[in-house]
Amino acid sequence: APRTLPLLSANELVPGPYTYRRFWFRDACLMLHPLIVIGGEDRAERIIIRFAERQTMAGYFQSQEGEWDSNGQVLWIISRYAELTGRDLSSPTHTAARKGVTWLDRKRLGGKGPAGTKGLLPAGFSAEHLGPNDYYYWDDFWAWGGLESIAAYWRKRGFTEDADRATALAAEFARDIRKSIAELPEKRSSGAIPAAPGRRMDAGAIGSMVADYPLQLYPAGDPKLMLTAEFLMAECFNGGGFLQQMIHSGINAYLTLDLAQTLLRAGDPRFMELVRSVARLATPTGQWPEAIHPRTLGGCMGDGQHGWAAAEWLMMIRNCFVREESNCLIIGSGILPEWIGDGEEISYGPTLTTWGKVSVRLTGQHLVLDAEWRQAPPRMRILMPGFNSIEADPAVNEYHLVNS
Repeated sequence: APRTLPLLSANELVPGPYTYRRFWFRDACLMLHPLIVIGGEDRAERIIIRFAERQTMAGYFQSQEGEWDSNGQVLWIISRYAELTGRDLSSPTHTAARKGVTWLDRKRLGGKGPAGTKGLLPAGFSAEHLGPNDYYYWDDFWAWGGLESIAAYWRKRGFTEDADRATALAAEFARDIRKSIAELPEKRSSGAIPAAPGRRMDAGAIGSMVADYPLQLYPAGDPKLMLTAEFLMAECFNGGGFLQQMIHSGINAYLTLDLAQTLLRAGDPRFMELVRSVARLATPTGQWPEAIHPRTLGGCMGDGQHGWAAAEWLMMIRNCFVREESNCLIIGSGILPEWIGDGEEISYGPTLTTWGKVSVRLTGQHLVLDAEWRQAPPRMRILMPGFNSIEADPAVNEYHLVNS
């Protein structure tokens, strides 16, 4: 039955201050991530606790009908919130997460759909930069990642039955996604991952990169994802940034930064030029339109101060200094040479991580780590470009970097 969604309030998160006065789970979840890591966990909690109000009786986190990425995104961000803060989810959020898992289980396709779609989510619109309705891997990767994340949260909190159910469903999504990708015709995919099983490689393949960043469903440098990134950089770039050729028809700062994150994970120094390009495309007020006209460099779609773009810039800078990789904390792997060229101190933090708050200070070749651990500290590696790697000791907070 038709339902009236709650009106926007002070505790809603929308992707822009002027034209985007509607709520999307997609934008909200991706904007909440940097809000949490920079220490805005209380603000994030006020937003997250209202997610259940927008859930249907069937368990669908609905902001717009026909967009099937939201359930995975909500499961991922609420789990990430709990992981970064050490807090428990509220009872309404916990209940909503259970219903969200049920919805994902029931929404999956059987074997009667087009080739390559068995076990995937139905055709939907989802992120408009992917193109018209299709069976997007974007939706399915979010489902897989969200299920794994909420399963880890439930297991850590002792909700074994819920964790087992989410883990089993995540494994089914992973199996069916991998099978679908493995069966793609080589002439259409060239070993990469298109936007959907029936699509050739085009700009919409940017959606499949979510499996690498932020979800980390595959190891850093996974061959198929790197081939996808190579295609996008070779065929879909203009003016140093990713040009989304469908609907947006402009350079997208946030999608360019998503590719930079993949290169950063893989240890590929080309991430630096992507970061520099996005910085050059910023407006005088340090913002980015949702899509940037490739000739005028002004906005050509969406809000002129796009929240998702600002969010990805925050995450890019944060991950350049401090980022998580499996059970390891990586320090300094994205610090650009020009940031330290004059020898003055640069710093970042404190930022929330899985294990606690971490700050980084760097003066020349002298690096200082300050940490407040909530649990046993992780393995730590200092991977500053241009310097020898260091296996850091959590008991030591000062290091001298040696040129490689």
